[in-house]
Amino acid sequence: MANNGGFGMFSLSATLDAPANDIGVDNQGRALRQRRYHVKSRLGCMNCKSRKVKCDEKRPTCRKCFTRGLECSYDQSAERQLTPYRDNQHQAPDTTTSQGNQTHARTSGGLSRVRELGPPTLDLEALQLMYHFEHHTSGTLLFGQPLWREQIIPLALQHDYLMHAVLTIGASHLHYLQPQVPQHTRAASVHLDRALAGFRLNMGASNLSQHHFDVIIACGFLLLHYAWSTPFFNVPNDASPSIESDGLLWFAAGLKTVILSAYDKEPRRGIFHELLKADHFRQFYAWSKEDDCSYNFEENFLRQSPSDDSETPENYCLQGCGNTNAGERLAPIFRAVDAVRRGRDISHVMPSILAYSLMWPSKAMRAFQDEVRDKNPGAMATMLSFYASISMVFSDNVWWAKNRSKFMCEAIVGLLAKEGTGQWERNVSKITEYFGFSKTRDGNWCVEE
Repeated sequence: MANNGGFGMFSLSATLDAPANDIGVDNQGRALRQRRYHVKSRLGCMNCKSRKVKCDEKRPTCRKCFTRGLECSYDQSAERQLTPYRDNQHQAPDTTTSQGNQTHARTSGGLSRVRELGPPTLDLEALQLMYHFEHHTSGTLLFGQPLWREQIIPLALQHDYLMHAVLTIGASHLHYLQPQVPQHTRAASVHLDRALAGFRLNMGASNLSQHHFDVIIACGFLLLHYAWSTPFFNVPNDASPSIESDGLLWFAAGLKTVILSAYDKEPRRGIFHELLKADHFRQFYAWSKEDDCSYNFEENFLRQSPSDDSETPENYCLQGCGNTNAGERLAPIFRAVDAVRRGRDISHVMPSILAYSLMWPSKAMRAFQDEVRDKNPGAMATMLSFYASISMVFSDNVWWAKNRSKFMCEAIVGLLAKEGTGQWERNVSKITEYFGFSKTRDGNWCVEE
């Protein structure tokens, strides 16, 4: 599982070794700018090391290399130090079969070994987060409450990085319910860093036992839910939260690669073996084609107004055709929107709609990712269509999707109103009209609840 796609772009923040009640992060979960005791890092990029300057260790490109236009690369031996469990150089490799809570690491000779750890240590705050996850959050996630309560929580009690992922999404849910309580955001940030550290270590290990693949897949889905629950995810410290700086598309693509790699190795009796079969999505596609929509979403939302001198299909394709692919993948979601608008019962396909929507960002082509980052009006119209559809189809119980969708819709419409839409003005107008967007007294856009 060495190929981790775009997952490596997520860098660990300064909260990794901080207690869960540390106040060293802001309300976005980012490290505050304050002077701290400095420990020399061995994880900097090769360019910064050669210049003997401090590296911020951002992946895939650190800030100094980005500013100087240099190709940024990291020492692979340093990469393997991204774990809270440091190798004991004097301990011989352990070839014991995997049981209980184990961490895989590389020895200096390149061999894989297993280090036994005790059960995760839970303080009072962690126990409260665990209780909330078990009784409240688990029922709001993909696959349903029984899977998370009866199968994943027992695994989390054996594998601490999965436990930290559980506590991360539990804290994020509490923050959604109680936004006035700051410790929920701080706890989510701390547990996220610890979950990522263990996740990155284990997904690159060899000789994993069969049940470890279930742990990796479960952790991947919990991290994906968390990324969704954060309106602007993994925004760099020097950037303002915005649609183009949001990291969900890149992070989701990396997680998808890891999850699929683990699924290919998962045994037939694995927890996720039946759940991730393509049959579920085929049934959803078949349902979406049963009858025509009462509204032409593709024409009104996603097609650029042709110029007078050319009406060829190429005009509907942005540079790299990234937006075309993303728009095509919206067709089943538009079918769900149409069904909701007409009062149809879609409860029988709602689990498939939920799974499809959760994974939609992970399948974005690189060309489309670049168009979003460049604030291309066509890509913005596609993202607006996606988030507006999610906001209409899902109930408030799907809090991790509803919250992000509302924030993103308002941010995208505000961006387009400020910077202009060009030939996409008609499309954006149709979208805001169809979904009932309105302007507030101060001129900002608001999505109706």
